[in-house]
Amino acid sequence: MLGSPGCFIFIFLLCQLTGPAASRTRKELVGALGGAVTFPLNHSVNEIDSIIWIFNTTTLVTIQPNMPDGQANIIVTQNRNKERVGFLQGSYSMILSKLKKKDSGVYRVEIHSSSLQHPFTQEYGLQVYENCSRGKSSEYILCHCANTPKDGETLSAHVTRHTEAVYL
Repeated sequence: MLGSPGCFIFIFLLCQLTGPAASRTRKELVGALGGAVTFPLNHSVNEIDSIIWIFNTTTLVTIQPNMPDGQANIIVTQNRNKERVGFLQGSYSMILSKLKKKDSGVYRVEIHSSSLQHPFTQEYGLQVYENCSRGKSSEYILCHCANTPKDGETLSAHVTRHTEAVYL
């Protein structure tokens, strides 16, 4: 049986697991080389102070939505990404275009609010695939984007990766 100090340490460790890392599960996305992908951002956070989009360990974008002029202050931290990063109208869902193989990796969004003890976080895994040229046999290629509906459903990365190519 744990003594009093052991119980407090155990409770402290359990509380740490409910922090930002446990906010949501990772969403897997796929994109075609040269194409675009949307990182959907669904949240219920009120009074947003800032939104930070991160790729692996590098900050891509910092957004301050509540500026005095009513416009959001969007700072893209690397010049090479300014033309490639955009946002859906009325939301802060990020669109990354002109995809490259090196864009594959882990993306994270953090929403900071003074009304939250920890930031709201969401993680995404992006895999960028090349389109195969015509004539290759038994190759698997990206046939649908992750957000392409099929009979009212959104295709998952697993379904997309295992769709056999049909050559015309």
